[in-house]
Amino acid sequence: MIKTQVRLLGDLREAMGKEKLEIELSSNLSLKELIEDKLLRYEKLEEHLIDPATKKIRTDIIILVNERSIESSIESEIVKDGDIITLAPVVAGG
Repeated sequence: MIKTQVRLLGDLREAMGKEKLEIELSSNLSLKELIEDKLLRYEKLEEHLIDPATKKIRTDIIILVNERSIESSIESEIVKDGDIITLAPVVAGG
């Protein structure tokens, strides 16, 4: 069994009403599969994670795995036991 923790920041945390989700996987998944197969079950997260025009993961979400930025490799990044995945919306200010 693969256990991972997903940390939610900003609007994602507010939408879910909690900062962390504990996810158990029965097999290896890519980071993209984890988001699409497990996290999108939470309707409150879907509107924040998926671009309605493209139906793909939004480009304004920062994704970290064990505090390491994952930019274009979400399809090849395999989730491992004990990984801490952080999802944070990009915030612009002025």
